[in-house]
Amino acid sequence: MTRYLPSSVRDQTAAILEGLGADARTRDICTTVMFDTDLMGIDSHGISMLNYYSHEVANGHIAPDAQPEIVRSTAAVTLIDGHRGFGHTAAHLAMTGAVEAARKFGVGIGSVRRSNHFGAAGYYARMAADAGLVGMAMCSTANALQIPHRAKRPLMGTNPMAFAMPVPGENPILLDMATSVVPLNKVKVYGLRDEELPAPWVQDGQGSVRHDSAALYQQLEYPDPTQEEVGLLPLGGESFFSGGHKGSGLATMVQLLSAGLSGADQPGNMNDYQSIGYFLLAIDPDLIGSREECYEYARILRTTIRGMEPIDPTRPVQAMGDRDFTTRAEREAQGIPLADNLITQLSEMTAKLGVRFCLSVQEPPFPRPER
Repeated sequence: MTRYLPSSVRDQTAAILEGLGADARTRDICTTVMFDTDLMGIDSHGISMLNYYSHEVANGHIAPDAQPEIVRSTAAVTLIDGHRGFGHTAAHLAMTGAVEAARKFGVGIGSVRRSNHFGAAGYYARMAADAGLVGMAMCSTANALQIPHRAKRPLMGTNPMAFAMPVPGENPILLDMATSVVPLNKVKVYGLRDEELPAPWVQDGQGSVRHDSAALYQQLEYPDPTQEEVGLLPLGGESFFSGGHKGSGLATMVQLLSAGLSGADQPGNMNDYQSIGYFLLAIDPDLIGSREECYEYARILRTTIRGMEPIDPTRPVQAMGDRDFTTRAEREAQGIPLADNLITQLSEMTAKLGVRFCLSVQEPPFPRPER
């Protein structure tokens, strides 16, 4: 894949969002979150999401200039109505409120309803970590995507969850994961690369594993009722012995915390807009014990994990988040790789929206990333 100048990827994201009708504040927050996601190597949730967002705006599911509103605020808890806008702005407001509450009360919760896709959950968990707090973020998702354990058809979404723990003077410990075996947009990435799915990720109603990534993404994202239903397997796969029931259980937990508490919609495909819910949490360890001791514990634990003897000496043991931050340093120095099919999509979108195509190729030689 061709690598592009990071600044041009950010500019292109902002230009297309403006063309979609996003106001300046919405555009700034969405661009920041999506660009950060591309730098962290989460290709499924950055600039590649623009085609989906364009589809949702055109269908009236995303109101591009809608502003999230705090509808209830009591002590440590804030409830937000996303007013069907871009999810990034609602999640950003919710975690901002959770951080402020945690500084006052030791814990803060942001709950969101009537929102849309918010990008990578890890960004919002890191917002808390950047403020010196422990952060968690999770959300329900639109469409029936994930097959509950032992079921024939999908019901819940990918239902992601993220966790971040500060380590003073270092990058935070970071977990960002779907409760399905992979997020839907990982299937999209393989389709953009014209590559088949490499593992048992998607299953049809007969229990057969499918690998045709482009067709599967189309059916998962924009289901055709005349075609056979397909779904993502839960984390752990289809078998009890591989832990599929655990992934399904985690998805249920995320659904209840995100949509059940906030008053968002039940899971499953709907003919019209589906209300997505979020649950964002910030914790000050001083509420329980000592912040300094907690973060020193985290530092020692991560150092211990990294220092363990690997099976393959050429592949050292990594702690949670190491791969993400290593990728970030490499991409900041060497550019962001984008698939040719994605470039075609973006070029067509800019022409349709009447905005500038501003992606610029990162020419070699590539500088060494700073460590």
